[in-house]
Amino acid sequence: MSNLTQQELLLKAKSQFEALLQTLQQHHQDQTRTDLVERDLFQQFLEMGHTTLSAFIVGAGDGNEGESVEVDGRPLQRSAAPHRRIYRSIFGEIEIDRYVYAPGAKKKITYAPVDARLGLPRGAYSYVLEDWLEQLCVKEPFAEGISGLAALLHLQPSIRTAEVLNGRMAEHAEHFRLQQGPPQVPAEAVLLVATADGTSVPMHCDHRTPTPAATAGPKAGTTRRAYVGAVYNIEPFVRGSEDILNELFRDESSARRPRPQGKKLWAEMALGPQPSLCSGSERLFAELAIEISHRDPHREQVLVCLMDGERALWDLQSQWLGRSVEILDFFHVLERIRAVSKLAEQNAARREGWVERQVRDLLEGRVKTVLTRWKRLSTRTGNPEELTSALTYFQNNQQRMRYDEYLSRGYPIGSGVAEGACRNLVKDRMDGTGMHWKIEGARAMLWTRAIYLNGEWSDFVNFRIHREQEQLYHTAA
Repeated sequence: MSNLTQQELLLKAKSQFEALLQTLQQHHQDQTRTDLVERDLFQQFLEMGHTTLSAFIVGAGDGNEGESVEVDGRPLQRSAAPHRRIYRSIFGEIEIDRYVYAPGAKKKITYAPVDARLGLPRGAYSYVLEDWLEQLCVKEPFAEGISGLAALLHLQPSIRTAEVLNGRMAEHAEHFRLQQGPPQVPAEAVLLVATADGTSVPMHCDHRTPTPAATAGPKAGTTRRAYVGAVYNIEPFVRGSEDILNELFRDESSARRPRPQGKKLWAEMALGPQPSLCSGSERLFAELAIEISHRDPHREQVLVCLMDGERALWDLQSQWLGRSVEILDFFHVLERIRAVSKLAEQNAARREGWVERQVRDLLEGRVKTVLTRWKRLSTRTGNPEELTSALTYFQNNQQRMRYDEYLSRGYPIGSGVAEGACRNLVKDRMDGTGMHWKIEGARAMLWTRAIYLNGEWSDFVNFRIHREQEQLYHTAA
């Protein structure tokens, strides 16, 4: 920082403000286009903000509290000369020269009066700058987020800096989640729904899954599995098979379909190879169980668990959400039906009718009828792999395919929330061209992006600041 006093800096800020007014008057005389005036004013506001913030910081003094002080019962010695600290604000970089205290020469600094007085952050970047930068970076690639910030403030931290800042914010994510109360939902939204799904994330070569999961897809061996879950409340919506058939085959969706209420997303990734005690999927189900306990501590609501057929996830459901009604996502079922239809009906014009008949049977509770029909088809067509796989899928999940019951009770049968979350939370941000993540960075992004998509960013930032200030200075900000 310059050697100007607080009074001198305030006079400089006043002079900058007067210059701004003169600039505005000149623009009026020149009939300057409004957007050019806007840009000019914004730049001058940044310069004036830098001077004014510098004046505020200088007002905190130099931190000299004597040659020695006692803090928490420990004697500390003042530094021989002021130590310089860099503070990077939205207005630009400010140098802060202040005395600090340590147990002795060349010992770690344990007390900095100016830092505590100003509530400075752990690192060099201001909380406001971190907030703005990381909001941009959870929405889009780090390089694009940084470019967006540079366009606004002419500040351009490195990609590595943005990654580190995201990691620091993520350290507080789980604590933030645990301290939250249940969301307010309409009284009629009496169903409680949990859903989960897994998807692949491209990883740096040192952080890939040693033994890829069978479901990793074409990127097997280059990825790790991320697991995304959601909990929400919803109003029961009683329907019949004909309603679903009209939606699927005649494009006649219901106008009064209820919407999920109080939806909360979370995501996890394994720290080590699956399966393990620290697996991403198990950590996810622990989080889902906590959220459900917060919403329904006395287990009064009907709990529905709605997922695709991944056996490992259903095993975890039985451990963590054993009381839930298990429902196999109907849209995954429909995908299997359409795949089998190519074997069952060679005539493309009649194929959709064959699909509709299978769907009707399943929706009306005739799962065994479909299985018997497909077994005959399998024998007739030489047991093709695709049909064998579909038969196994249905046989393993028969108890989760009582769609006639579910519809009559108003339960949801499609896991679009989980599918959308995998795409929106993970794929849209973490599976771009050329992206390769390390475990720590991937987990940090999953956590902070989930908070952002939940609409909790502002509350999270405030929580993180208060928690960090408590850790640094033993006092709330």
